[in-house]
Amino acid sequence: MCNIKLNEIDLGFGGGYMLQYANRDRFQMMGYLIETPEGKTVMIDGGSLDGKDAEYMYDLLSKRGKKVDLWIITHAHDDHFGALSVLLKNKDSFDIDIGEMYFDFPPTEWIATVEDDTSFKPVTEFLERLDNCGIKYKKLNKGDVYTVGGLSIDVLKECGEYRKFKGINNTSAVLKVHFPKRDVLFLGDLGETAGNELLEEVPCELLRCDIVQMAHHGQNGVNKSFYEVVKPKICLYCAPEWLWENVGKNGKGTGPFNTLKTRAWMEELGVEMSCPTLTVTTNLFNQIKKQVRKLGLA
Repeated sequence: MCNIKLNEIDLGFGGGYMLQYANRDRFQMMGYLIETPEGKTVMIDGGSLDGKDAEYMYDLLSKRGKKVDLWIITHAHDDHFGALSVLLKNKDSFDIDIGEMYFDFPPTEWIATVEDDTSFKPVTEFLERLDNCGIKYKKLNKGDVYTVGGLSIDVLKECGEYRKFKGINNTSAVLKVHFPKRDVLFLGDLGETAGNELLEEVPCELLRCDIVQMAHHGQNGVNKSFYEVVKPKICLYCAPEWLWENVGKNGKGTGPFNTLKTRAWMEELGVEMSCPTLTVTTNLFNQIKKQVRKLGLA
């Protein structure tokens, strides 16, 4: 298996590209910018409450005319919606044109019972800021298909019966993004409980996908049996270096996270390429391109 650092690269999509961008501070986050085959812009999540994440995301969108045709938030954790919330804080300066926005958050009253104030307060602020800025959003529903600019997105899972879960992660939306020649499966922070339910509810062929965004930043997400059904060739980890290497007080491999365990699963499953969100250099881009060609992905 080749472990590479992925930002913007053509993985044989047959049109369009995807940017998996890294956190600008030390905290984990998730943010994907997709350019569709016809040049439209799709955002999935966006980053954390850290101001540097918001600044970077704003710069990216400014280069694209400050227009997002479709924005999907996978779930109600601020390391996913936080960057957008930061930009929305000052409604007088917010100038991103959002065509359509979809998410399916559980009620804030329930969130308050399962998460502490550090999770609850950011969600309520985000919803208030959307309203203050006049941003209309719609409920994401299982079975929805969103089509934009030659790209389609299937919703395989919505928030669901949230009351049976012990936290927000299992309410994550699951999306399958269809480029002309290749698909990407997004799992958000999906946990083991909801992952097992999804295996029972969705035909295996719908979950199979060459490229998968690893659940919960690649650790403490769905179990190995879920990935055995997906059968990925390329794994995308929204994981900074300390999480990717499970860095603790005594260095690599000494932290409390299960990233190395998940990476070992992928080795056993024969995954050909794993891509954490670390800084990409010019030389590394050349290495990635060579590996993509070697694997026959482009």
